[in-house]
Order: sequence, then C-alpha cells, then structure tokens
Amino acid sequence: MPETAYSYIVIPMTDQNLSEWQSGNVAAFEALFQQYQKLVFKNAYLITGTKEDAEDILQEVFVSVWRSRHTFNPTKGKLTTWLYRVTVNKCMEKRRKKNLTAVSLEGIDLPETKSVDDVLISRQEYERLIEAMDSLDTKHRVVLVLRYFNDLSYQEIAETVGIPLGTVKSRINQALRLLREQFDTRQRKVPG
Repeated sequence: MPETAYSYIVIPMTDQNLSEWQSGNVAAFEALFQQYQKLVFKNAYLITGTKEDAEDILQEVFVSVWRSRHTFNPTKGKLTTWLYRVTVNKCMEKRRKKNLTAVSLEGIDLPETKSVDDVLISRQEYERLIEAMDSLDTKHRVVLVLRYFNDLSYQEIAETVGIPLGTVKSRINQALRLLREQFDTRQRKVPG
C-alpha cells in the first residue's frame, strides 16, 4: 500500500524501547521520533492548516515528549493516545495565539486511484471538504481530524481531548451538521 496522508504504518514501541526512552536514552528517543513524526505532523497540519505551523508543532511536541517522558504511564493508556493529546494541545495553543482559519492543500497526498477522472474527483471532493472545515472552530475541527483522519474511536477521542464521551459525540454530530450545511450552501451557489 502506498504511503499517503491517510495511511502509514505505525509499529508500536516495544516495552524495552519505552523503558529506555523514559530512562533518558537518546537513541530510544530518536527511534520514537522516527516512528511517530509523520503521525504528529499530519495531525498538526490538519488542525493548524499550514506546513510551517505543523513543523513548529512537530518540534514542540517532541521537545515536550522528551521533557515529560517520565509522566507517560503505559498502564494508563497507549503511547499514541498520549501523543495525540500532546499534539492537540500544542495545536490548540498555536491556533489560539494566531487565530488560524485557512488550510492549504500543499503537501497533502491523496490516496492513489485508478483513473485520472477519479483523481480529479477525489481532489475536488477533498478540496471542498478542507474548505468547509475552515468554517469550523477548533473544538469541532479537532474531533473530526481525530475521528476521520486517524480512525480513533469516540472513547479514544474523549481520552485524547480530555472531554466526556457524550461531548465527543455531540461535537462530531454538530461538526458534521455544519459541514453538510456548508456543502448545501455551496451547491446552491454553483450555477446550474
């Protein structure tokens, strides 16, 4: 399967590697970075909307991961859930500081398709989706990114964002309703 913005392989860290990283082993930290940098970058990009901010957040996340390595407890949750949480927090800080709204499609790969027509349709649909997501506030955008770009369960989203399960469901439903309204509005504006 080709690597795209939607798919990549994440192999969990071994208990030994996690233990070494938490003990301050730089090589184990480098392995963790190599393994999870795409995951963090993708989420940062989808939430903040710019490559530059995503790169900054990638760096901030892994500096934070190194500094707070002793706070990660594998018995309380998966490393990926912890990384999602750190990434989302850094993104929300950045968005609050800059009040970002625009998303560029530069650097986002679409899944490979079989025909040129399929590629064009996929690209157009993807552009419409990203444009519609621009209208969402951060709290709605984050839950959609985690659910539909990362396939997290509602429970995993609740743990990652630190909100009740019912709030996750409500935000996803509200966000989807807002996106539908955006699509309906844009379709009515398109000349027949």
